[in-house]
Amino acid sequence: QEYTATTYKLAKMNLAIRGISANLGDVPENTFFRDQHKDLKANFIMANPPFNQKQWRADDELTDDPRWNGYEVPPTGNANYAWILHMVSKLSEDGVAGFILANGALSGGGDEYKIRRKMIENKLVEAILILPMNMFYTTNISVTIWILNKNKKARTIERNGTIRKYRNREREVLFLDLREMGSPFEKKYTQLTEEDINKIASTYHNWQQVGCENTYQNIPEYCYSASFEEIEKKDFSLVPSKYIEFVNRDENVDFDEKMTALQAEFQDLLRAEEESKIELLKVFKGLGYEIKL
Repeated sequence: QEYTATTYKLAKMNLAIRGISANLGDVPENTFFRDQHKDLKANFIMANPPFNQKQWRADDELTDDPRWNGYEVPPTGNANYAWILHMVSKLSEDGVAGFILANGALSGGGDEYKIRRKMIENKLVEAILILPMNMFYTTNISVTIWILNKNKKARTIERNGTIRKYRNREREVLFLDLREMGSPFEKKYTQLTEEDINKIASTYHNWQQVGCENTYQNIPEYCYSASFEEIEKKDFSLVPSKYIEFVNRDENVDFDEKMTALQAEFQDLLRAEEESKIELLKVFKGLGYEIKL
């Protein structure tokens, strides 16, 4: 579904060129006020909704919308959690959603906090991936990929000829910090390389599956699997840096060794300065303009 008529037409044309059938709704329309897919239950959802959309509804509008059932009504000043709950309402019982949002959604207060807390308590949040800066043409900010999963229980799935045995992850969330990944693209942008993407996918799938104790490990400055109790202690914040270990490089510096090296360097500089001063005084004296200090 798409609200803007021009984008609606472009999307239909884009899909047609690629031979992809799709239901974008009968007409361009507002997702919140005229949901054209009310009965949809999707196994997979991918989305890049508008960031921090303000005044998306009036105070007295959509207050009893069934999409918010079990949660607080998303605040009028920011639609981030309205988009999240809209997607949650469209997931099948085994559905997975992956979407991009501004980083502020990871720790918003008020009703956003209450919604986020309830989602974590409901075992919906599976992974949070913070991306490098400069990945978008329209903004240079770092953004976050959220992965929600309606079924984090232990189960076995066969897909495309591959059998995967998933472990129970209901009381865990995987955090990944990808800000140091990527390579320059068109001079001022960043893109993840194929190697980066394979590493991220491997980390995520290894963490999900039985035997992860042999294939997955928490890595400083990259990834961390946080328990519900840890997230609860952090007051249900989903900011990755609150969980992923970051190396304090200053702690690994030998202070005496560093100061001795600085002392020697400073002595050399003072010695060179003294030698330069003596040479300069000799030059002026030779010219008949002796400088007396």
